[in-house]
Amino acid sequence: MSSATLIEKCCLIACPVAGNPTHYMVEQAFAQQGLDWRFMTFEVPAGRFGDAMRGIRALGFRGVKIAEPHQEAVLEFLDELSDGAKLGRSVNCVTCREDRLVGQNTEGAALVKLVRDWVDPTGKQAVVLGAGRLARVLAMALAAAGVTSITVACRSSGAGGRLVDAIQSGTSTSASQHVLGNTPLSINSDVSILVNATSLGMTDPNAPLPLNVASLHSKLVVAEVAYHSQRTWLTREAFNQGCRVIDGVQLYVEQTALAMRAWTGTEPDRVAMREAAEEYLGI
Repeated sequence: MSSATLIEKCCLIACPVAGNPTHYMVEQAFAQQGLDWRFMTFEVPAGRFGDAMRGIRALGFRGVKIAEPHQEAVLEFLDELSDGAKLGRSVNCVTCREDRLVGQNTEGAALVKLVRDWVDPTGKQAVVLGAGRLARVLAMALAAAGVTSITVACRSSGAGGRLVDAIQSGTSTSASQHVLGNTPLSINSDVSILVNATSLGMTDPNAPLPLNVASLHSKLVVAEVAYHSQRTWLTREAFNQGCRVIDGVQLYVEQTALAMRAWTGTEPDRVAMREAAEEYLGI
């Protein structure tokens, strides 16, 4: 149990940590809230991750943000998982409650919260680009929020098929696969949510996705996960088509704010956090 006389500690564990805005964002939010808390960043390779988590428990950290490549490996070191973490099999936020480490996933929760600012996902159809860890987390979160149909669009039929199977076996949402090729994917008018969960926006923000831009309609909510740029090819084209756009910076700020709420029990200033992220990233 933490002593009231000690300064509360939180941290980020990732590898690599270069270019990650979390530290700067959280410190700015602590200052805005008047919390005398400390945030640290640790670069921990996969082979030492277990040691790091045992240290977190022994040293009495209040909260931990877990980033690549540890979001799945962390599962074995936790005492309890939220429903979202169980469904997505991934944790990016650990909260220390007494002597228990509780894992949750705020990536999916952040997406659902921001989508709800535009549309109720219940009964809606969605398209998720990608079939990796993050695509699984976001697809499962949409399914849990009431989306009735998800199309997984990716280049690997094997990975896409596995995600489709996971959605259909773990939720009541129907799922189908679209293998991306040379022909751009058109988004049907009855699709309400489009999520780019691929890494392309991070590696090359201006790289075009295999999408038929003309099919992006004004009732579509478009979410991008790449947080290093306010404008990727997808967010720019979606904005030009009149779509409701959730950019990667907004999504990253929200998932970090939800983690901070779990640690502190208070609501952080998201405007201050976004300003801090943009300052750190130089965007």
